[in-house]
Formats: sequence, C-alpha cells, structure tokens
Amino acid sequence: MLKEKNLDINFKFTPILTKGKTNFENKKYVDKVNNVKLRFNGDSKVIYVMDTDDIDTSKEDLEIFKRISIHVANQEWHFVFFNRDIEDVLNKKADRKKKTNEARSYSEKKFNEIDKNNLKVKNYFTRGTSNLFSVISEELGIKI
Repeated sequence: MLKEKNLDINFKFTPILTKGKTNFENKKYVDKVNNVKLRFNGDSKVIYVMDTDDIDTSKEDLEIFKRISIHVANQEWHFVFFNRDIEDVLNKKADRKKKTNEARSYSEKKFNEIDKNNLKVKNYFTRGTSNLFSVISEELGIKI
C-alpha cells in the first residue's frame, strides 16, 4: 500500500483486468474502463499497468508493448510498466495461476524491503525496474 503524504488527496483504486495482454484494444475492455470512470465524481485517471515480459529479446513482445503504449496515449491514460514482470520488480515469485491472489496479499513489510529507486526508472528495458512512482508523482501529482 502506498502511503500518501498529502491527506487532501482522495483516490480509489479499481482494478480492471484485460484477461490477456492483447485484449487492450478490445471494445468490451475499453467500454468497461469508461463505464467505471463514469461511476466516480470528480476527475478520474486510468493507469494501465503491464509486464514488459521479453521486450529485449522478442520482437513480438516489443511490438505489443509499442502498440499498447500508443493505445494508452491515445486514450489519455497513464502507462506503468514492470520489467520483466511485477514479481521481478517486487522480488516476489508467484505461480502464474496464483498471480492475482499473490499480488493482493503482498504485505507492506515486503513492499518496504524494495529499493524505491527501482520504481522511478523510465527506461523500460532496465530489468527489475518500473516507472510506477514516476507516473504517480509526475503524472498524477501525488508525492511519494
């Protein structure tokens, strides 16, 4: 859990799974995101989060990454990556079938063991890093 230093900022996190990396352009997915945004008063922001997987060795993964990046920009969403995957960045290994439950149960204690500088990296080719904190602080204006 991120601890917000500015108590005046109120936000709600609502995960919406794509159910497959290539479903990002799926009309049902985009409609679902837009419908969730309409449920909230005030300014809603969308943060699209993805694992980069093998973008440094797979042309297919790099192409999907670029397509997603363009789509996210066109939708005026914010883009967060984890290189190679969230488990690699957070030093947590999980069975693919249990990945969602593992992410939900990730403890604050484990989070505090992570080098926070690895969550401020903007180069998506750097393994074991993410731009999560950069997006939250620069794009959303929330100080971490």
